[in-house]
Amino acid sequence: MAPEDDDRACEVLDQLEALAGDKKTKATAAGFLAQWEQVPVEGPRRLGTDIYHRIDEDNQIYEFIKRDHRLVCFEADGRIVVCSHIFRKKSQKTPNAEKMKAADLREKYYEAARLGNIEIVDDEGDEDDVIE
Repeated sequence: MAPEDDDRACEVLDQLEALAGDKKTKATAAGFLAQWEQVPVEGPRRLGTDIYHRIDEDNQIYEFIKRDHRLVCFEADGRIVVCSHIFRKKSQKTPNAEKMKAADLREKYYEAARLGNIEIVDDEGDEDDVIE
């Protein structure tokens, strides 16, 4: 799951499309999608720490790993993985700004859930597939 803005744009999907459109990073995008397909089957934690692990204990922020790119996310309600964004990791340690971006989204997600303002649509945006 990844958030959309008011214009129905999704940063994570836009970033994946950009990676897929570049021949140098096309395999990275395909790798993230392959990892993502395993989540409903096995759960993210069954992927192994070389592919998926926690990067922020306090905020419960995780990352999927593919080459030097990271897909930052958090787990919600014990069964949903909410993707925040993708970035290229350039050092050994994950930059604090990347963790905080996901932590801010996590806070907004839980506030919206508390208010009953979470709407889940499929990736095609079909109105028949909206879950509230």
